[in-house]
Amino acid sequence: MSNSIVSVTNVPSSTLTLLSSVGTPAFESYEPNLTEIEAAAKRFRSKKNVVVIGNGGSINNFGAFYCALGSKKNVFLLNTLEPDVIASIKKQCRKSNTVVVPVSKSGNTVSVLEALLCFADYPVVALTTLKGTLGELAKKKKWQYVLMPDSVGGRFAGRTACALLPCALLGYDIAAINKGAKKMGEGCKASSPLEKNPAKQLAYTLFTLYEKGYHEIFMPVYSTALSGFNQLIVQLVHESCGKEGKGHTIYAALAPESQHHTNQRFFGGRQDVLGLFVKQECFMNQMKVNVPSALKDVPLKENTLSLLNGMDLAKALEFEYIGTQKDAAQSRIPNITLSVDKINEFSLGEYLTLWQYTTVYLATLFGVNPYDQPQVENSKRISYELTKEYAKK
Repeated sequence: MSNSIVSVTNVPSSTLTLLSSVGTPAFESYEPNLTEIEAAAKRFRSKKNVVVIGNGGSINNFGAFYCALGSKKNVFLLNTLEPDVIASIKKQCRKSNTVVVPVSKSGNTVSVLEALLCFADYPVVALTTLKGTLGELAKKKKWQYVLMPDSVGGRFAGRTACALLPCALLGYDIAAINKGAKKMGEGCKASSPLEKNPAKQLAYTLFTLYEKGYHEIFMPVYSTALSGFNQLIVQLVHESCGKEGKGHTIYAALAPESQHHTNQRFFGGRQDVLGLFVKQECFMNQMKVNVPSALKDVPLKENTLSLLNGMDLAKALEFEYIGTQKDAAQSRIPNITLSVDKINEFSLGEYLTLWQYTTVYLATLFGVNPYDQPQVENSKRISYELTKEYAKK
């Protein structure tokens, strides 16, 4: 991680003490039963279609891995009750060749149950506890199920069955995901000093800039693979820190596409936005632009298309990033860069844990509970009351 603005030297001793006082988070101390997860997945691994039903962290953690790693299977992430979407999925997925994976730790997430009941006659492997309605359904219907830990909240559940079982269904190396996450966790734990702790450094930098008036984070991600983490990162930052009138607003976007719209807000709007650039260092494929001889003399600005002949596409993407980052530096806009060397299960596990720890430290600096989400729960309560009223009609 490079940081062009805030120094992590001469940090107040009170801040260092506060960051070092953070206990071991449940997402770190929890150890998934990989053998059980693999065994449950093996039963359904021949299925061509995988439908994962969930909301928030219950689906965003798996979605991040799936976006990065892809699959030859047909994967449907169902986080909506739109009837057209559900009808389309059912039309594409024959029961005999599909497995449905509902995810709800409480087992009482009404929207998950409503969507699941549209697939009640499909093969199902449920991810839940046995205390709620989903657990009761699993027992009554004799569905396969894998228990989720009570101790780990949904947005922090990337190392639980909620993400790892769908990953195993797609053939990902879930042991490597877990190993990468654990390695990053070692470097990010509270006892690790700030100068060697990337999560503490990122959290401290973001908090310091917040105190200077930079309340918004623009996060352009120069990697289609890593952009799958955008929803999860937004959830982690907003749900963990957005309390008591505090916390950043973060908007993440795939770059360089974002340069064609949100750069205008970043550079031309209110100067309360810091830049957090994310990029991928290495790509599996090396490709260069080949301009046919007959086209080399076609004008391109003050040059011709011959300028692009032999251009390495990875280098062209890097130039897009450098252009925006240097523009930010020249405009005296605070900016940070996070780099991921290459995309694989191990590195994705590392990236996951970096963000989990970062938001815990950031919430700690704000003086709020990193693990609750009272306003989210209140909205769910209101929605359920409306459901009960509708059912009486």
